[in-house]
Amino acid sequence: MINEKFNGKVKTVPYLMPNIAPDRIKVKPRPYGITMMLDRCQGLKATEDLIHMAGEYLDQIKLSFGTAVMLSEAFLRDKIDLVVDNQIDIYPGGTLMEIAFQQRNDTQYIDWVKNCGFTTIEISDGIYKVNRQKRDDSIKRSRGYGLKVMTEVGKKDPEIEIPISQLCDDINADLESGADKVIIEGRESGMNIGIYDKNGIIQEDKVEAILEGVGHRQNDIIWEAPRQHQQASLIIRCGSNVNLGNILPRDVLGLEALRRGLRYETLSHFAPELKAENE
Repeated sequence: MINEKFNGKVKTVPYLMPNIAPDRIKVKPRPYGITMMLDRCQGLKATEDLIHMAGEYLDQIKLSFGTAVMLSEAFLRDKIDLVVDNQIDIYPGGTLMEIAFQQRNDTQYIDWVKNCGFTTIEISDGIYKVNRQKRDDSIKRSRGYGLKVMTEVGKKDPEIEIPISQLCDDINADLESGADKVIIEGRESGMNIGIYDKNGIIQEDKVEAILEGVGHRQNDIIWEAPRQHQQASLIIRCGSNVNLGNILPRDVLGLEALRRGLRYETLSHFAPELKAENE
């Protein structure tokens, strides 16, 4: 903000955000350019404060692992209402769906997700294998309940590596069945899993192969990218409107700054002429 004298008083004049990355989609609901936050233990006040400060940059909140069933019904409903009232989608992690598949109560689980007030459901097989027909049926049933559907591909066990061709087949099949977005497994560590090596460095050949395999549907992929250097690399590679997930609450604003070229890591990419003018 800039201060000016006005009738003997200080008048505050807004300083407009620099237009470094003009392609960034700024108005919600965004069809892509989604930021999905991983919520491991956020209370109502913390969630309210975060939304008040950065809600316009936040599109989805995932209640990680199976934590949604560890909360009281009253608290869970209050939290869901708070999030949904601020145009943010919210859903439980896919682990609960995988357990429901194994216990053969997936229909009841979908009922529970809907009745709690969640806007979205995640369908995954990162731990247990789920056959294609069951996965397709669950996607369609969830959409029939009025839920948005996030699916996830990839395994949580770093010892199990799915061929990229199979990963792409699964992504395309999920989208054909009605999934809104497909998440690429990266876990909360972002290390030794999916597209990341044991040090959390992106394996560019894997990213390129996935993008080639999904073609025009790359805006329907959410890359789990919990680390800031991963976020910056994917923004530089795919643009400011790449879908990114597993973002920590403390990093929501920082990620939006990366998307808009307001941090070193992406400023020189989006506006190289600024650097050249000062050399």
